[in-house]
Amino acid sequence: MPLSALVRRLAPCLLAIGLAACSSPPMRAADGQDPRFHPTSASDMLVQTNWDLARWTLPGGALRPVPHPSSTSRPITVAFIHDQGSPRMMGFAGCNSFNAPYTVANGLLIVRSDPVATRMACAPQAARLEQDFLAGLTRITASSLDNTNNPQRMTWKLSTGDTLDFGRRVDPVAGGQMGAAKLVYVNSERVPCGASAGHGMCYQVRDSASQPWQLWHGEITGFNFQPGVRYRLRVVEIHDPNSPVDASALQWVLDAVVEQVVVSR
Repeated sequence: MPLSALVRRLAPCLLAIGLAACSSPPMRAADGQDPRFHPTSASDMLVQTNWDLARWTLPGGALRPVPHPSSTSRPITVAFIHDQGSPRMMGFAGCNSFNAPYTVANGLLIVRSDPVATRMACAPQAARLEQDFLAGLTRITASSLDNTNNPQRMTWKLSTGDTLDFGRRVDPVAGGQMGAAKLVYVNSERVPCGASAGHGMCYQVRDSASQPWQLWHGEITGFNFQPGVRYRLRVVEIHDPNSPVDASALQWVLDAVVEQVVVSR
Protein backbone atom coordinates (compact mmCIF):
# COMPACT_ATOMS: atom_id res chain seq x y z
CA MET A 1 0.00 0.00 0.00
CA PRO A 2 1.36 3.45 -0.88
CA LEU A 3 2.59 5.43 2.13
CA SER A 4 0.19 8.33 1.46
CA ALA A 5 -2.81 5.99 1.50
CA LEU A 6 -1.64 4.36 4.75
CA VAL A 7 -1.33 7.77 6.41
CA ARG A 8 -4.86 8.71 5.29
CA ARG A 9 -6.26 5.47 6.77
CA LEU A 10 -4.43 5.92 10.08
CA ALA A 11 -5.14 9.65 10.46
CA PRO A 12 -8.47 9.24 12.33
CA CYS A 13 -6.85 6.82 14.78
CA LEU A 14 -3.88 9.10 15.36
CA LEU A 15 -6.22 12.05 15.94
CA ALA A 16 -8.28 10.06 18.45
CA ILE A 17 -5.15 9.01 20.35
CA GLY A 18 -3.92 12.61 20.41
CA LEU A 19 -7.24 13.94 21.74
CA ALA A 20 -7.35 11.26 24.44
CA ALA A 21 -3.84 12.16 25.55
CA CYS A 22 -4.66 15.86 25.68
CA SER A 23 -7.84 15.31 27.67
CA SER A 24 -6.26 12.99 30.25
CA PRO A 25 -5.76 14.50 33.74
CA PRO A 26 -2.26 15.51 34.81
CA MET A 27 -0.22 12.95 36.67
CA ARG A 28 -0.79 13.06 40.41
CA ALA A 29 1.75 12.58 43.15
CA ALA A 30 1.48 9.58 45.44
CA ASP A 31 -0.26 11.65 48.11
CA GLY A 32 -2.97 12.83 45.74
CA GLN A 33 -1.47 16.27 45.04
CA ASP A 34 -0.42 17.77 41.74
CA PRO A 35 3.39 17.36 41.91
CA ARG A 36 3.90 20.79 40.32
CA PHE A 37 2.40 22.48 43.38
CA HIS A 38 3.32 20.08 46.16
CA PRO A 39 5.88 21.73 48.47
CA THR A 40 9.08 19.79 48.98
CA SER A 41 12.01 20.29 51.29
CA ALA A 42 14.34 20.17 48.28
CA SER A 43 13.37 23.74 47.31
CA ASP A 44 13.00 24.97 50.90
CA MET A 45 16.37 26.03 52.23
CA LEU A 46 14.76 27.22 55.49
CA VAL A 47 13.30 23.93 56.68
CA GLN A 48 14.71 22.65 59.99
CA THR A 49 16.41 26.00 60.77
CA ASN A 50 15.90 28.18 63.86
CA TRP A 51 16.52 31.93 64.13
CA ASP A 52 16.73 34.81 66.64
CA LEU A 53 15.80 38.36 65.70
CA ALA A 54 19.07 40.27 66.14
CA ARG A 55 18.30 43.72 64.67
CA TRP A 56 15.27 45.74 63.58
CA THR A 57 16.14 48.72 61.36
CA LEU A 58 13.45 51.35 60.84
CA PRO A 59 13.04 53.39 57.62
CA GLY A 60 15.76 56.04 57.74
CA GLY A 61 18.27 53.82 59.54
CA ALA A 62 17.26 54.11 63.20
CA LEU A 63 17.33 50.90 65.23
CA ARG A 64 14.25 49.69 67.06
CA PRO A 65 15.07 48.13 70.45
CA VAL A 66 14.52 44.35 70.47
CA PRO A 67 15.39 41.70 73.07
CA HIS A 68 18.86 40.42 72.23
CA PRO A 69 19.67 36.70 72.37
CA SER A 70 22.53 37.37 74.80
CA SER A 71 20.40 39.45 77.19
CA THR A 72 18.23 38.21 80.05
CA SER A 73 15.07 38.85 78.01
CA ARG A 74 13.78 36.15 75.71
CA PRO A 75 14.44 37.03 72.05
CA ILE A 76 11.93 36.93 69.21
CA THR A 77 12.41 33.61 67.44
CA VAL A 78 11.39 31.92 64.19
CA ALA A 79 11.63 28.22 63.35
CA PHE A 80 10.76 26.52 60.05
CA ILE A 81 9.45 22.96 59.91
CA HIS A 82 7.46 20.68 57.62
CA ASP A 83 4.42 19.54 59.62
CA GLN A 84 3.14 16.35 57.92
CA GLY A 85 4.48 17.64 54.62
CA SER A 86 3.16 21.22 54.98
CA PRO A 87 5.68 24.04 55.54
CA ARG A 88 4.97 25.89 58.77
CA MET A 89 6.81 28.61 60.65
CA MET A 90 6.53 29.00 64.38
CA GLY A 91 8.22 30.83 67.20
CA PHE A 92 8.03 33.42 69.97
CA ALA A 93 6.85 36.94 69.05
CA GLY A 94 7.91 38.74 72.23
CA CYS A 95 5.10 37.65 74.54
CA ASN A 96 3.15 34.91 72.75
CA SER A 97 3.94 31.88 70.64
CA PHE A 98 2.77 31.92 67.02
CA ASN A 99 2.59 29.75 63.93
CA ALA A 100 1.67 30.28 60.28
CA PRO A 101 1.93 28.45 56.95
CA TYR A 102 4.68 29.64 54.62
CA THR A 103 6.07 29.08 51.13
CA VAL A 104 9.49 29.65 49.61
CA ALA A 105 9.13 30.71 45.96
CA ASN A 106 12.22 31.68 43.94
CA GLY A 107 14.04 32.29 47.19
CA LEU A 108 11.33 34.61 48.58
CA LEU A 109 9.74 33.77 51.92
CA ILE A 110 5.95 34.17 51.66
CA VAL A 111 3.72 33.85 54.73
CA ARG A 112 0.43 32.66 53.26
CA SER A 113 -1.98 33.83 55.98
CA ASP A 114 -2.11 35.84 59.19
CA PRO A 115 -0.30 34.03 62.00
CA VAL A 116 -2.17 32.34 64.83
CA ALA A 117 -0.86 33.32 68.28
CA THR A 118 -1.57 32.51 71.89
CA ARG A 119 -3.26 35.22 73.95
CA MET A 120 -1.18 35.89 77.01
CA ALA A 121 -1.29 39.38 78.49
CA CYS A 122 1.76 41.47 77.58
CA ALA A 123 3.43 44.59 78.90
CA PRO A 124 2.59 47.59 76.66
CA GLN A 125 6.04 47.86 75.08
CA ALA A 126 6.25 44.11 74.40
CA ALA A 127 2.68 44.13 73.05
CA ARG A 128 3.50 46.86 70.50
CA LEU A 129 6.64 45.06 69.37
CA GLU A 130 4.81 41.77 69.06
CA GLN A 131 1.90 43.32 67.16
CA ASP A 132 4.24 44.94 64.64
CA PHE A 133 6.31 41.78 64.24
CA LEU A 134 3.26 39.55 63.59
CA ALA A 135 1.82 42.10 61.15
CA GLY A 136 5.18 42.23 59.37
CA LEU A 137 5.11 38.50 58.59
CA THR A 138 2.59 39.03 55.78
CA ARG A 139 4.39 42.16 54.54
CA ILE A 140 7.70 40.58 53.50
CA THR A 141 8.62 41.94 50.07
CA ALA A 142 12.18 40.56 49.93
CA SER A 143 14.10 37.95 51.89
CA SER A 144 17.70 36.83 51.62
CA LEU A 145 20.26 34.49 53.16
CA ASP A 146 23.98 35.08 53.39
CA ASN A 147 24.67 31.51 52.20
CA THR A 148 22.06 29.18 50.73
CA ASN A 149 24.08 26.05 51.57
CA ASN A 150 24.77 26.92 55.19
CA PRO A 151 22.98 30.18 56.06
CA GLN A 152 23.88 32.03 59.24
CA ARG A 153 22.06 35.29 58.60
CA MET A 154 18.56 35.93 57.26
CA THR A 155 17.19 39.34 56.26
CA TRP A 156 13.61 40.41 55.62
CA LYS A 157 12.54 43.60 53.86
CA LEU A 158 8.98 44.70 54.73
CA SER A 159 6.57 46.82 52.71
CA THR A 160 6.74 49.38 55.53
CA GLY A 161 10.43 49.98 54.81
CA ASP A 162 11.61 48.11 57.91
CA THR A 163 14.49 45.62 57.74
CA LEU A 164 14.67 42.62 60.09
CA ASP A 165 17.95 40.73 60.51
CA PHE A 166 18.07 37.28 62.12
CA GLY A 167 20.97 35.20 63.37
CA ARG A 168 20.80 31.45 63.10
CA ARG A 169 20.68 29.37 66.23
CA VAL A 170 23.24 26.63 66.72
CA ASP A 171 22.28 23.45 64.88
CA PRO A 172 22.25 20.07 66.63
CA VAL A 173 25.77 18.80 67.16
CA ALA A 174 26.55 15.16 67.60
CA GLY A 175 29.35 15.02 70.12
CA GLY A 176 30.05 11.75 71.83
CA GLN A 177 28.94 8.31 70.77
CA MET A 178 26.01 8.26 68.35
CA GLY A 179 23.11 5.93 68.87
CA ALA A 180 20.10 4.88 66.83
CA ALA A 181 17.23 7.21 65.95
CA LYS A 182 14.03 6.82 67.95
CA LEU A 183 10.56 8.38 68.06
CA VAL A 184 9.39 10.08 71.25
CA TYR A 185 6.40 12.14 72.34
CA VAL A 186 7.04 15.41 74.21
CA ASN A 187 4.26 16.92 76.30
CA SER A 188 3.05 20.50 75.92
CA GLU A 189 4.63 21.83 79.12
CA ARG A 190 7.81 21.38 81.12
CA VAL A 191 7.65 20.61 84.83
CA PRO A 192 10.11 20.90 87.74
CA CYS A 193 12.66 18.09 87.73
CA GLY A 194 12.56 17.81 91.52
CA ALA A 195 10.97 19.16 94.66
CA SER A 196 13.50 21.95 95.16
CA ALA A 197 13.68 25.00 92.90
CA GLY A 198 17.31 24.32 91.99
CA HIS A 199 16.56 21.17 90.03
CA GLY A 200 15.44 23.06 86.91
CA MET A 201 12.70 22.16 84.44
CA CYS A 202 12.32 18.81 82.69
CA TYR A 203 10.55 17.64 79.56
CA GLN A 204 7.72 15.13 79.90
CA VAL A 205 8.31 12.32 77.39
CA ARG A 206 7.07 8.86 76.45
CA ASP A 207 7.73 6.32 73.72
CA SER A 208 4.08 5.62 72.86
CA ALA A 209 0.72 7.32 73.37
CA SER A 210 -0.40 4.55 75.74
CA GLN A 211 2.43 5.11 78.24
CA PRO A 212 2.39 7.57 81.16
CA TRP A 213 4.55 10.68 80.91
CA GLN A 214 8.05 10.41 82.36
CA LEU A 215 10.60 13.11 83.18
CA TRP A 216 13.53 13.57 80.80
CA HIS A 217 16.48 15.09 82.66
CA GLY A 218 18.70 15.48 79.60
CA GLU A 219 18.68 18.01 76.79
CA ILE A 220 17.10 17.85 73.32
CA THR A 221 19.71 19.67 71.25
CA GLY A 222 18.28 21.73 68.40
CA PHE A 223 14.70 21.49 69.67
CA ASN A 224 12.78 24.81 69.78
CA PHE A 225 10.14 23.90 72.39
CA GLN A 226 6.98 26.01 72.45
CA PRO A 227 4.63 25.69 75.48
CA GLY A 228 1.13 24.60 74.55
CA VAL A 229 2.30 22.35 71.70
CA ARG A 230 2.57 18.58 72.00
CA TYR A 231 5.24 17.06 69.77
CA ARG A 232 6.35 13.79 68.29
CA LEU A 233 10.07 13.92 67.54
CA ARG A 234 12.64 11.74 65.86
CA VAL A 235 15.79 12.03 67.94
CA VAL A 236 19.25 10.48 67.98
CA GLU A 237 20.46 9.36 71.39
CA ILE A 238 24.07 10.16 72.18
CA HIS A 239 26.40 9.62 75.10
CA ASP A 240 28.52 12.65 75.92
CA PRO A 241 31.64 11.61 77.86
CA ASN A 242 32.44 15.27 78.59
CA SER A 243 29.16 16.13 80.30
CA PRO A 244 29.32 17.92 83.68
CA VAL A 245 29.26 15.78 86.81
CA ASP A 246 25.83 17.06 87.85
CA ALA A 247 24.29 16.62 84.36
CA SER A 248 23.02 13.61 82.48
CA ALA A 249 25.56 12.02 80.14
CA LEU A 250 22.71 10.86 77.91
CA GLN A 251 21.37 13.48 75.49
CA TRP A 252 19.05 13.62 72.51
CA VAL A 253 19.79 15.44 69.27
CA LEU A 254 16.75 16.47 67.23
CA ASP A 255 16.59 14.78 63.83
CA ALA A 256 13.08 15.87 62.77
CA VAL A 257 9.75 17.14 64.07
CA VAL A 258 7.39 14.39 62.94
CA GLU A 259 4.15 16.01 64.10
CA GLN A 260 2.88 18.71 66.46
CA VAL A 261 -0.53 19.46 67.94
CA VAL A 262 -1.63 22.64 69.70
CA VAL A 263 -3.16 21.64 73.05
CA SER A 264 -6.08 23.65 74.44
CA ARG A 265 -5.50 24.94 77.93
